[in-house]
Amino acid sequence: MGGRLGAVRAVARAELRTGWRGLLALGLLFGLVGGMVLGAVALAERTATAYPRLVQAVGLDDARVLVPTDQPELAAAVPTLPGVAQARLVHTWVARIEGPALRFVSVGAGPADPPDLVRPVVVEGREPAPDSLDELLLSEPIAAMTGLGVGSEVTVKMLTLREISMFDVGFGEPDGPEVRMRVVGVGRMPEWSGALCNMLTSPAFAQRYAADAGAIGAFVRLRDEPGAAQSFTDAFVAASTAADARSPSIAAQYLKPFVDLPSATIDPAVTAAENVLVIGLVVFAAVLALGGLQVVGQGLTRLHGSRRSTQEVEFALGMAGVERVGSRVLAALGGAVAGGVVGGGLVIAAGWLEPLGSQARFEPAMGFRPQWDLAVLGGSVLVAVFLLLVAIAAALAGSRKRRRPQPARPPAAVAWGRRWPALLVGVRLALHGRRGTQGVPAAAAVVAASLAVAGVVAALAFGASLQRLVDTPARYGQAADLQLTDAREPDLARLVADPRVSALDVSASGHVQISGGPMVEATAREPRKGAIPVATLQGHEPLLRGEIALGPRLADRLQLIPGDSIEFDRPAGGTVRLVVTGIMVTRSEERGGLGDGVVVTRDQLSELVQGPPLIYAGIQAVPGQAGLLFAELSRDLEIFERETPDGVRNLADLLMLPELLALVLAAVAGSGMIHSLVTAARRHARDVAVLSVLGATPGQVRATLAVMAGATVVPALVVGVPLGLGAARVLWWQVATATGVAGDVAVPPRLLWIVPAVLFGALLLSVVPAGRAARTPPAVALQGR
Repeated sequence: MGGRLGAVRAVARAELRTGWRGLLALGLLFGLVGGMVLGAVALAERTATAYPRLVQAVGLDDARVLVPTDQPELAAAVPTLPGVAQARLVHTWVARIEGPALRFVSVGAGPADPPDLVRPVVVEGREPAPDSLDELLLSEPIAAMTGLGVGSEVTVKMLTLREISMFDVGFGEPDGPEVRMRVVGVGRMPEWSGALCNMLTSPAFAQRYAADAGAIGAFVRLRDEPGAAQSFTDAFVAASTAADARSPSIAAQYLKPFVDLPSATIDPAVTAAENVLVIGLVVFAAVLALGGLQVVGQGLTRLHGSRRSTQEVEFALGMAGVERVGSRVLAALGGAVAGGVVGGGLVIAAGWLEPLGSQARFEPAMGFRPQWDLAVLGGSVLVAVFLLLVAIAAALAGSRKRRRPQPARPPAAVAWGRRWPALLVGVRLALHGRRGTQGVPAAAAVVAASLAVAGVVAALAFGASLQRLVDTPARYGQAADLQLTDAREPDLARLVADPRVSALDVSASGHVQISGGPMVEATAREPRKGAIPVATLQGHEPLLRGEIALGPRLADRLQLIPGDSIEFDRPAGGTVRLVVTGIMVTRSEERGGLGDGVVVTRDQLSELVQGPPLIYAGIQAVPGQAGLLFAELSRDLEIFERETPDGVRNLADLLMLPELLALVLAAVAGSGMIHSLVTAARRHARDVAVLSVLGATPGQVRATLAVMAGATVVPALVVGVPLGLGAARVLWWQVATATGVAGDVAVPPRLLWIVPAVLFGALLLSVVPAGRAARTPPAVALQGR
């Protein structure tokens, strides 16, 4: 036993003396590639978990409601409602911030208990001091919109509850307190909505200005029991109805009894963007891993194949196959460990990478986040896999038998034609090859090339669809340059008469109740001047009473298409059934998500909405006039420039990903094609030599191998292009539907260049092996055969 182990160690030392450089280089290369693959896995994990980690970090509430301050008994009853485990009540104010543009914001303050219920992650600065009266924490969206940051000072003028109720008719200067405040921090939450104000201040501020608050917000942690959310919702709606019956709020039009369920409601657009990013990283890692395995495997095969005669001597001396393989594995241990260290180090370095794209906005722990467990485990796996590859390559080299010399004869795989010998022979060699020889089978090469072409086509088509969406605001319901909130008739008349306004749409908006389903936002459009384009995916906009168009996300959720019908509750009692006439991209005027609303006629809206609807106006300016209009109108009107919805902004962050994937796939496919052509040229060296003996010129030999390369990629193009377009269509439809926009895929014009580019690339890649084959004398190629 000791003698055999000594022999293994002796052979390992001999292998190290002659091949340590190659083993170390291949080990480091394998570690580099493996580390990049594991780093992509670590980045995918950080990207995929950003949102749930933020939810946990901020102590996101299960339910939240907003109650007007003129119904204090309703607010006081919230902590006692069924299903409530914990509740936190805060005061909220509507305030006007002084600046060049008219802007209204919500300000919230209240007790810090319980401390683990709705506490934004501070991404810049700090939280307001508990005893301060002039410190603010801004939400990230409001900081981006206003340009305010840590150290900025702003004057807020608070509205009374009566002034809040007069938003639709105007109220002049706010009559509430005026406070000069300083921004001390910027906070991050999964979403800022409902009772969660976009400016937060201290408990001391809440005590000082509680009498001037317009509403009381309640953040609720529900009991961990089935049906708790529904029990709370039903109880709050009942309590709100009873409070309205006793004493209706003067601001009921704006402070409606909605129950938000933040923990249970994740924006599908967030999930869609996350899935695209993670899938892209997984594809990148898989392609990189396959390419690395191919290169390292080929290198190890050549390294051990060049020493096959040494294994034959060892076999003759009595060493078993396991011992020969074991000695080479032992020799490669140093290179494997070096590769494992490099790979683990790259995983740790990947901890500096923030989540990709839109998911970076949900990262609760900014900066370095190393994954030590993945580094240790991944490095160990890299060591084991490299040694396994060494064992396989050594075993294959030791098991190969020298083939008996065979008489040279015209290869069965070729049949000379009279006019196009290179074409006939090249196609024959590409599709059939020679039996019993080594190399990549023709079918496997075609399949690999087809998948690569499909991946490139799918990435380019998805990227083109994404770019078209970002570049065409009408496709996400934002064709208007400006949006006027609480539009009044005198202002609308002035805008219609303004020659700088090319089109003006007036929208009435309110919430309607689907019978037995959710409450959704309904909009009625009325063109006052020109026509602002609206993306209609199917059918047409409702024209008559009894007709309705659905947003794409709502239509997908309810599984409805044009021609179907849907039933709504009337506030006065009874129901009404509406016929679906189309699927339209609908923007949210109030609280809904993109593509979650419905469009009806104005008289139909009046029947379905309780109380007067809110009025908005979309303004399309003459080219070059939007900025001037905004600067002039924003001084006395609450008007906003076009804003990209969060779902579209999430997708816009992915613009570089399809291009990167296409580039990586093309690079890996190119290296694979080079490997296939080099292997095929070696495999068919005897055939090429026989052709030369039979009179083929060097030019005909080069042409034969060029045709062989082309014959490999033509089937890949025939299969890969339609397969890639189909994959892009399915993927884009899923992403677009989840986002609430049009789901038709865009076919970029550059796809027309795919066929000539791939053919030219294959011919270009065949130049080196073809030139080598043409220069090799037939006697050398036929030696030993």
